[in-house]
Amino acid sequence: MKVAIICFDFKESNLRKQPWRYVYEIAKGLKSNGHEVFIVTNSNNETDIAGIRVFGVGKLFIPLKGESKEVLEVLDRENPDRIIMLLGLTSFLRTHFEIKQPVIGVLTSPVYSLGELIRNVGIRDSIAYRRYTVIHIINSLVPSFLVRKWSQKFEYIIVLSQRNRERLIKKGVPADKVIVIPPGIDEEFLELPERETIERIRSEISPDGAPVVMYYTSPLTLRGTDTLVRALPHILKEKEVKLLILSRPDYRSVLKEEQKLRKLAEKLNVRKNLVIISKHLPLEDVKAYVSSADVVVLPFKLVLSDVPLSILEAMALGKVVIGTDVDGIPEILKDKGLIVRPNNPKELANAVLLVLEDKKLKYELETAAKEYVNQWRRWNDVVEEFLKLIG
Repeated sequence: MKVAIICFDFKESNLRKQPWRYVYEIAKGLKSNGHEVFIVTNSNNETDIAGIRVFGVGKLFIPLKGESKEVLEVLDRENPDRIIMLLGLTSFLRTHFEIKQPVIGVLTSPVYSLGELIRNVGIRDSIAYRRYTVIHIINSLVPSFLVRKWSQKFEYIIVLSQRNRERLIKKGVPADKVIVIPPGIDEEFLELPERETIERIRSEISPDGAPVVMYYTSPLTLRGTDTLVRALPHILKEKEVKLLILSRPDYRSVLKEEQKLRKLAEKLNVRKNLVIISKHLPLEDVKAYVSSADVVVLPFKLVLSDVPLSILEAMALGKVVIGTDVDGIPEILKDKGLIVRPNNPKELANAVLLVLEDKKLKYELETAAKEYVNQWRRWNDVVEEFLKLIG
């Protein structure tokens, strides 16, 4: 069977990040099971990424119309049997649907209400970070009747969390059409680093032996990194800690975010307790840093793509994760981590102190997290579910 996948911004540098990791694993898995797979994305050239053919077109989608002429031309020329299309709610802001083949939609973007966005992010940050927030604001305003109407054109719509499924159904998508297929976990994260490596990193970060509170991946404040820094003075009133932010500098603008966090720490007089490591690290090094932490805090205000892999990775390494009541995060962390309200430094500080001071609770949550992820689906399980759908 020949399968086309339509996905925005598909490029090699994005393959370890969501939602592209999800798309890549599906494409790779379908190909390894004997299907011919190609990807259509918004770039200017035809290429090959990790052994998968990629056709670049100028635009994928014309707002208020539908798929671009270039996309339709590629589909007509290549004539796939099935199409998998990455969706956002703006995909339903259309007047035409000209694709002839059966289509499975994959909605990786969380379904937020406008009230949630304003409450979690705030108006000022929504404007300041409009590069990230504007699409979610538009999504929140898409009329339900359009979602209901155009969802009929899809065989199925895949979502990554139960919360997203419920919200799509509430917008009028038939329940039997919406299927939850969460992302997989890498086997590598189930293997703990060497104890000597972990101890060496701990001694570098916290020479005096203070507990290490850790955040990792992009330092974007939409992910709640500023909330975590604001929580630090509250934590330090009760307990000496080191806050480690392992930053992934994907873009030049990330360096500005790091500087913003340093200035905030200076303003709050906690700069000596903040350690920011800013560099791209191999997987083994990331695992070692995460393993060196006493607690991992991922206090998202906004999840840009459903079900953050960083939460599953930290749990796989046996870490207590403190997350926020955003998108599908509570589904993962219920009884296996702690949940706080987003953008609430005092509540976040109390959760950190609870984990650090209650050794019994910490052990129970670490054990539950590790056991839970040991049973979590692998990427080949995700592929198997797609294979069943495409027949």
